[in-house]
Amino acid sequence: MHKTWWGEAFVESLTAFIDSGRLARGKAYRGDNRILSFEMTDNIVKATVRGNKNPYYGVYKEPKYKVTLKFSKLPMTQWKKVIERICSHPGWLSKLMLNEIPGDIDNAFEQGGLLPKSFKDIDAECSCPDYANPCKHVAGVYYRIASMLDSQPMLLFPLHGMPIDALQKELRNNELGRAFAEHLAQPEDIELVIDKHRFAPIKQQHGIKMNAARFWSMPAITIEKDENFEPISASIIKKQGDYPPFWQRQNSFVGAMENIYEHLRHKNRKILL
Repeated sequence: MHKTWWGEAFVESLTAFIDSGRLARGKAYRGDNRILSFEMTDNIVKATVRGNKNPYYGVYKEPKYKVTLKFSKLPMTQWKKVIERICSHPGWLSKLMLNEIPGDIDNAFEQGGLLPKSFKDIDAECSCPDYANPCKHVAGVYYRIASMLDSQPMLLFPLHGMPIDALQKELRNNELGRAFAEHLAQPEDIELVIDKHRFAPIKQQHGIKMNAARFWSMPAITIEKDENFEPISASIIKKQGDYPPFWQRQNSFVGAMENIYEHLRHKNRKILL
């Protein structure tokens, strides 16, 4: 369903005050075949959603409904207090500067938080004849936002009145934030050593008679781990989170790169040492 816990958390928070059955109807309305336009301006989301013909309601042509979501904005005085708490918590600060969401980020807020907790947090409107809240078109837009959170986890900050650039600037103004920003800005140069062999030398085992049956039944090669080897920093790779915009696979980009780095690290540990 959702690639990250944050997208799932957004939907789960909605079920706390919205009927889960009505919300689930929006799953079929979250795709591009249904949401014809989608735009975010400040704390307002506007979308055009393609509906269905329904003679019962007098709808004989395929309609296009207008959906508007207005998220509650926090005043800047409250945001300043939130940022102060974030800057006093190194774990929150480092994750947010890497565009990751800490699991307990709502603890930085005196009241409310990034996730909606009641109808007061989101004012939803739709031009369709269904007066229930949410209708399936509004629910579809909710699911679209949840899917966007998988690749843009910081999205809820501007929806509550704090632009991402402004947040990052405030975090860098903190002493710890400046130090972490300098670390992220440093290039990770790796000196390459050209070996005379294009491939690693083949280890020959003498005295073994090889045939097709023995070859295909050989056990998998195990990679020995060097416990004393220093791990390679990957802060640049982690900077965009598990699902950056260019990554379309279901598995985590960071997890995939960690596996590749681990394999290369052990394969080339003599060169790197």
